[in-house]
Amino acid sequence: MHRREFLSAVTTAGVLAGCSPTGRTHPEDSSSNPPSTQSPGEKRGEELFRRQDLFISGIDGVNIYRIPSLIVSSKGTILAFCEARDGDDGDPTDLVLKRSRYDDGLSVPRRLNGYERIFGYGINWEPMQLVLSGEGKAITNPCPLVDRDDGTIVMCCRRLLGSSLAEHLKAPWNGRTLVLKSTDNGVTWSRPLDITPSVGAFIPGPGVGIQLQSGRLVIPGYDNDTRVGRRASHVIYSDDRGRTWRAGAKVQKETNESQVVELVDGTLMLNMRGGRYRNVALSRDGGQSWYEEFEDETLPDPRCQASLLRYSTAAAGGENRLLFANIPNSGPFVDRNDLTLRLSNDEGQSWPVSRRVHDGPTAYSCLSVLADGTIGLLYETGAVHPYERIKFVRFNLEWLTSAGTKS
Repeated sequence: MHRREFLSAVTTAGVLAGCSPTGRTHPEDSSSNPPSTQSPGEKRGEELFRRQDLFISGIDGVNIYRIPSLIVSSKGTILAFCEARDGDDGDPTDLVLKRSRYDDGLSVPRRLNGYERIFGYGINWEPMQLVLSGEGKAITNPCPLVDRDDGTIVMCCRRLLGSSLAEHLKAPWNGRTLVLKSTDNGVTWSRPLDITPSVGAFIPGPGVGIQLQSGRLVIPGYDNDTRVGRRASHVIYSDDRGRTWRAGAKVQKETNESQVVELVDGTLMLNMRGGRYRNVALSRDGGQSWYEEFEDETLPDPRCQASLLRYSTAAAGGENRLLFANIPNSGPFVDRNDLTLRLSNDEGQSWPVSRRVHDGPTAYSCLSVLADGTIGLLYETGAVHPYERIKFVRFNLEWLTSAGTKS
């Protein structure tokens, strides 16, 4: 049996039965202890930057891994999602996941075989598990969020109804928008709910969704604007904890893949892939309409997905800080190189701090704040092209800000 077929058969049975893919339960998944804010073996004020391969093309019988998505559960577990593809867009694709559990952070450094080693949070990962099988079709565009009220993980994704790139190109909107949930930190998942009748041909993210201070769940993405026959970004939202969904208004400009943050005054900022620069739209009503749209010429972009994240707020005892990751050039579509992180201290009005994460081929990425206050970044990269592997990097604010602006 092919590795992917084996994974699908075993993991799907486990998910539907309500147990883990290995059949074991995890003490951490039922614990009510909140995560602490510092990992053993680390000192405050020191720069931290650790990088590792997480998904490698050809491993576990998967030809190519693409479209990373990264969130942290209410228990601190890191969940790294991506598409496990047979080939190109529209080819058979499964949605898969790896988890790194929060067990009081990192281990104390040990010297093994003559080298200092450290293990634990963000370094040790459980075996890859299947979240949703494409069953010969493609499950695409993962865009999860965490409901802070009860810890439920809500995953929005898209099922394409064709089974090849050729079919996808002929009918790119032929698919269904799905929502599934996990109440045990991603160990098991519900059967998918088809929300297409409520939200139309919505394509989520890819990346992550957010929960507003009001409790509203918001998933960014895009759709086909039938008024003008082109793609347009917007959000879908739920005010009943994901039971029902509605679509917000589309932006005016031709845009597509998007990410969203809530500013400290309650405004939604939608950051979108479009032309040679990132496009931005602002909403005062939780994404139901947009009162301002503009190109942010401080954020050049080669028409690629990007990641946007709230890091901290003054109200919570920190500063009002946003993080942004993308390919920082306005070159052609194929010029996907040198993934760079940026920091804003003024709610996205400017991005004065930047530092390159990776030299060379890079593409899609996803940011998340980890349980110990460090930052995780999951991104596509490779030696020849950016679709050879997906890496995970864990760093702290000291690393990002240590030398002001870096490129």
